[in-house]
Formats: sequence, structure tokens, C-alpha cells
Amino acid sequence: MASDSFKEPPSTTKVYFETMIARQLYLDISKKPKLAVISGLIFCIIFLLSTPDNLEKTAMVMMIFLAISFSLKSFVDKDRNIPFAVNFNHPLMSDEPMGEAQVFVWLMGDNKWVLLQESRVRLIENTLLGGFDLVYDDEDYTRIGHFTSARKITGKITRSMMLLNQAIVLAKLSNEEDAVESSIADDSERRIREKQESELLQRSWLEDEQEIEIEGPLAKFLSRE
Repeated sequence: MASDSFKEPPSTTKVYFETMIARQLYLDISKKPKLAVISGLIFCIIFLLSTPDNLEKTAMVMMIFLAISFSLKSFVDKDRNIPFAVNFNHPLMSDEPMGEAQVFVWLMGDNKWVLLQESRVRLIENTLLGGFDLVYDDEDYTRIGHFTSARKITGKITRSMMLLNQAIVLAKLSNEEDAVESSIADDSERRIREKQESELLQRSWLEDEQEIEIEGPLAKFLSRE
């Protein structure tokens, strides 16, 4: 399975976090954390106004507030750097794709983007370079490239792989559906064309028959003369 590689993804692609589905998901999951941060900020302001001279408590409250805020931000932004992109025909970008859906993955170890085939992927350890290689989940574990130099598979890497495989499956299903619809459209066009050709042949046959009927009596009249 050959894969096309690029230094930059095509202009017709968007990284996962910028896709329609990911943005909607981000807006949904960020509502409660944002509300919690605003509520915490209001509480801190009220506390500071009520105890302006207690610096130790003020510092402690601010540290707790900042720690909670950064934790919530990290949770909300967990998908911001997911390392793959899809083109505008992918279901993550459009409900009505107009062409082939494609998925591109960023190989940090190789510093390049690769166009993936319609096959699920997985990680295997690279004992020579360290880290993990990205391979197709086929019988030969066909190598795609060096995915990461990380020494262990973190939760973020696991989530990236899960979302990447979901994107590949969605692209495959979308392309198969388009192929079926195209085949149905081709069959429909073929039937319409055959019907039109049949009607033309029938019309031509009727015209020939009428000419024969007209020429028959005329020929008899002329032969009489």
C-alpha cells in the first residue's frame, strides 16, 4: 500500500480540531468549565474584597483558582493538537460530500503529512529509533512512518489513535456510499438511454412502415398507367 506524503497538508484540508464536528463538540463540552471558571473568579473577587489585608489567604485562593482553571482548560483543549486532517469531502466536514473523502496523518517522527489508505491503523514499538511507528492493521503491518518519539503510549496518544481510526472508517463508509450511489445513477442513466434509443428505433420503424403503406397504392396506380 503506497502512501503519498507532504510537507504541508493540501489547502483543501482541515486539522481535526477545526472540523465541523470537533468544533461543535468543543463548544458543547466547554460550556460547563467556562461557567465554573467564571463562578470561581466571582468568588475570588468577593473574597479579596472581604479580606483585603489577609495576604496568605488571598495567595492561597488565587493559587487554587489558577490550578483549577488550568486543569479545566487542559481538559477542554485535549483535542486541539490531534495530529490528523481531513479534506472537505469527509463526513467530519460536510453532511453532503461531493467527492472522495481523504484522511491525512501528521508523522511527528518523520516531520511530514501522509495520505492514508482506507485501512485501520495501529502503533508498534520502534526498537531502533525509539518511540512508535504507525502501521496499517493488515496481515503484514505495513509501515506508514515514525509516528512519535514518546517512550510510552499516553492517554493523549490513545485518544488520537481512536479518533484517527474513526475518521478512516467514516471516510471508507462515505466513499462506499458514493460508489453505490454512482453505480445506481449510472444504471439509471443507462436505462434512460436504452429507453430513448428504443423509442427512436420504434419511431423510425413506424415511419418506414407508413412510407411502405403510402408507396404501395401509388406504385399500383402508376403501374396501371
